[in-house]
Amino acid sequence: MQDAYTPIVFQRHSLYLRAVMIDNRPWFVGHDFAAPRAHLLARRIAPHQRRAVMLQYDSGCREEVEVISDLGAYNALFRFGHPENRSIGRWLSEELMPTLHDHHREADASPRRAFMSWAHQRVGVAQWQGELWIARRDLPIFMAAHDDPTLGDEPSWKRVPFGDW
Repeated sequence: MQDAYTPIVFQRHSLYLRAVMIDNRPWFVGHDFAAPRAHLLARRIAPHQRRAVMLQYDSGCREEVEVISDLGAYNALFRFGHPENRSIGRWLSEELMPTLHDHHREADASPRRAFMSWAHQRVGVAQWQGELWIARRDLPIFMAAHDDPTLGDEPSWKRVPFGDW
């Protein structure tokens, strides 16, 4: 089994829901989500929407549980038709999901402003998701480097292999 995950515990009224992020997707402890009908949930959720994971708590204790994906959670709400499910769905989408994503956001996940020198000019770029992004307004600088014969020895957007920036 893979590494243990530290759950985030949410409370709604007097009930608790443990959640973890796996591969940047929210997963919920099935027993918490559908108690006391957790055994029905496991049979009605598609196999790709559930999995067994190890949870590790701050106390050092570990527990193996079955979790369901975010899609599995919404499918369960739809399948187990109950008037309360509408407000639970709203709580999931408006509070729980954004909180989970914010809690697990990597420090470098936001775009960062950077600059590079190109054709004797300073060009603003954004570093995001491991790549450099160039604003459309700065593309003429790259095009001019190719068109201007005096810049023939300078870098050109057509000659630089990807990843050498």
